[in-house]
Amino acid sequence: MLATEVDWWRFLNPLIQLRWYSWIGAAIFFWGWIHQHHCHAILGSLRENREDNDEYVVPHGDWFQYVSSPHYLAEIVIYAGFVVASGCSDLTIWLLWGFTVVNLVLAAAETHRWYLHKFDNYPRNRFAIFPFVY
Repeated sequence: MLATEVDWWRFLNPLIQLRWYSWIGAAIFFWGWIHQHHCHAILGSLRENREDNDEYVVPHGDWFQYVSSPHYLAEIVIYAGFVVASGCSDLTIWLLWGFTVVNLVLAAAETHRWYLHKFDNYPRNRFAIFPFVY
């Protein structure tokens, strides 16, 4: 076989053998990943072209309209994608997801308290990490 030729079947065969829940898990993973990227871009843009980088600004846009730490929520969604992709039957992945949820919920609660304390005009209808729940 020439170096420029590609045996596409060897590449595609493992993908074809994936079960339906693996594809759904991958879709959930990428959905979370895209939102996490958007949220990090929003946070990064808060300090662009600013001379006084010591001043804090309330982030807006994407999931920031609903929660104080949407990048944490997106991380939980990413790990949920792993759980689904595994067929929801792998205890290790469930434990990893559980640790991630607990860790990020605690961090989001502190972040939410900080925002409420720091900004008088902080939106009171925003939740810490889970929209309309907490």
